[in-house]
Amino acid sequence: QEFETISYRAATAFYLYNVLNRDPQEFRKMQAQLLRGDALAGTIENGAFKTSWSALKKSCTSARFTNEGVADNDSVIAVDGALNELTRHIRNRMNDKKAAGKLGSDKMTDMLYDQYILMEVMTAAYLRRSADYFGGAIVASQGPQVEIDKLAEKFSGQMKQLNAHYAKNPKVAPLLRDVTTKWGFVRKSFINFNEDNVAFVVGRYNAQITEKLLAAHASAL
Repeated sequence: QEFETISYRAATAFYLYNVLNRDPQEFRKMQAQLLRGDALAGTIENGAFKTSWSALKKSCTSARFTNEGVADNDSVIAVDGALNELTRHIRNRMNDKKAAGKLGSDKMTDMLYDQYILMEVMTAAYLRRSADYFGGAIVASQGPQVEIDKLAEKFSGQMKQLNAHYAKNPKVAPLLRDVTTKWGFVRKSFINFNEDNVAFVVGRYNAQITEKLLAAHASAL
């Protein structure tokens, strides 16, 4: 799960770095996540993980930029493909461990983590498309087509279930209430992507929401 978190955050920082005219703050965030990933990769023996991680790191750090200041098509495609490949390996590994009984599983705590992943997937897809929006290019995704509006509706539905289930949990409930409030501000941005692109707002709220969801998940374990 930590590797998955690092992967999404590194890619999200890259997309924001691209969309926000190579903002140095986003570059530093990306570098920090890549350093965390390197340290974690050194403790993992799985070769596929290491290869996929190296591909993501390389794609984030070797991107080429146009005269307009945005990453070129091939660079965006490389990050997109590497992120999808790495997270696919992670998901498969986690599912294998659950099936073998080596990783605990509880419906509602799993849903808490799924909310975190939903938010990361939606944000990565949103910012990934923002690279097209601001760069004036249409770049084909290297992963399965992400229907952001449908994921947003799923996120809203699961928030209702989680709020009801953890309503009396003194540690989890306040965190979920905060997530619900913040989600209320950004939900329409995900649903109406083509009408009003607000990459900076989505990136900022993603950071806040995912932090709270991870904290809620840790508290619920």
